[in-house]
Amino acid sequence: MRKLKGIKAMDMHPQRKHMSKLRSFVLAGAAVLTLAACNQQQASAPQPAAAPPPAATADAGEKKAGPAGGHPLSEGVSEEEYGEFVARAEELVNVPVNDIVKSIRLNAQATLLGKAVYDKNCAACHGEDLKGKAEAHAPDLTDDDWRFSGDDLDSGGITKHPSDIEWTVRYGVRSGEAYARGVEADMLAFDPQYRNEHDLGDYGKIKTVSAEDIDAMAEYVLQLSGQKADTAKAVKGKELFLDNAKGNCFDCHTEEGTGNPALGSANLTRKETFLYGSDKASIVESITKGRRGVMPGFGKALKPEELKAVSVYVFQRALKEPAPPAAPATVAARVPR
Repeated sequence: MRKLKGIKAMDMHPQRKHMSKLRSFVLAGAAVLTLAACNQQQASAPQPAAAPPPAATADAGEKKAGPAGGHPLSEGVSEEEYGEFVARAEELVNVPVNDIVKSIRLNAQATLLGKAVYDKNCAACHGEDLKGKAEAHAPDLTDDDWRFSGDDLDSGGITKHPSDIEWTVRYGVRSGEAYARGVEADMLAFDPQYRNEHDLGDYGKIKTVSAEDIDAMAEYVLQLSGQKADTAKAVKGKELFLDNAKGNCFDCHTEEGTGNPALGSANLTRKETFLYGSDKASIVESITKGRRGVMPGFGKALKPEELKAVSVYVFQRALKEPAPPAAPATVAARVPR
């Protein structure tokens, strides 16, 4: 428990000495009842306010005392709370980001600072609620769909860490930084006239599918994502999807269409994660014209402690594994008559 300023523990009941003298003037049985009543009165009686110290003047500003038992971190941290329970921002600098989340002190500071950094630098695209803005084609940072991640050795990249986020924040996605994410792959434009300089260098102007083929592949993606699709076209679309001389889509999206987090390729079985729309027209456009999303790197714009703090803040808000499926509705057993 925190000590109350200006009051020693032994001085909390200043009249106890006086009460002890009364015990000699009353009968033993009556004394017990009398003391109980007096102690109640003394505990509830208002104490005279202590005179403020000379330094606490109106010009210097009043200092609010925190409520008993502490308060939410969202209300800020007073100077007295730094140390044992909350680290100072500069303490984050020399600690690996994956270790910050293991410490109550460091994690508390990262949460405070990280939110401020996020609100200033990230919310414009990802939203104040971290759910992503459709018009910015920015992903939802609170779900379990982690793009550009997977550095954990023991799990083969399945287990996610704050360092996965830190790398993306530091170097960005196709940002021009030397270590930026997504440089090795993007969504190729199957119509050569829409290819960017990067893809022209890799694929030239070769055309492997027709507009009819693209339509069929779009139907297969609709089917993969659980939407209504033309079954016959989807069959053809699947063949093209798995044909490494035609669509070759599985090379990035996997044979199951679940995407490759290391490459940042979309999970085609989850339409809610599509950054450019999940309706057929949007899918056809993505296949035809390609997609090459960009996120700036913040390694030079943020201080080291800010970079780590915002990475921890986003990590805290994200699901680390898929949410458990909803329990099936129970059906009452039919009782034979």
